[in-house]
Amino acid sequence: MKLTLQALFVAAVAAFTLNVQAAESKYDQCVADGDTIVKLAREKGATAARAYEQKTTVGECFAELSKIEATYGEKTLGLNPSYVMTPEDRAKWAKLFDSIDAKQYRGTPYLQAAYYFSK
Repeated sequence: MKLTLQALFVAAVAAFTLNVQAAESKYDQCVADGDTIVKLAREKGATAARAYEQKTTVGECFAELSKIEATYGEKTLGLNPSYVMTPEDRAKWAKLFDSIDAKQYRGTPYLQAAYYFSK
């Protein structure tokens, strides 16, 4: 009996640890929403893309965008923030912008996917 309880406890701790590691950041959720919407528009059309229940709001995604920009402080005053960003941050920033556009059913990737969808 004692061995069984210990095994259950160990299994519960392991499952909890895996769930914590599997949790995505808001940035990842925003990008996943955008990618899913574009994929649905390409494969099933704009109606299916609009029916998708998004995990994050556009406001939450803009907050993530602001976090990236905030790391550069006053360097961005009067400039497009991408001018002073590292290439890695610029790529993340641009990907998040594309995702925000897709979440609002606009932007080149979404519009092309919806336009070229064929039944």
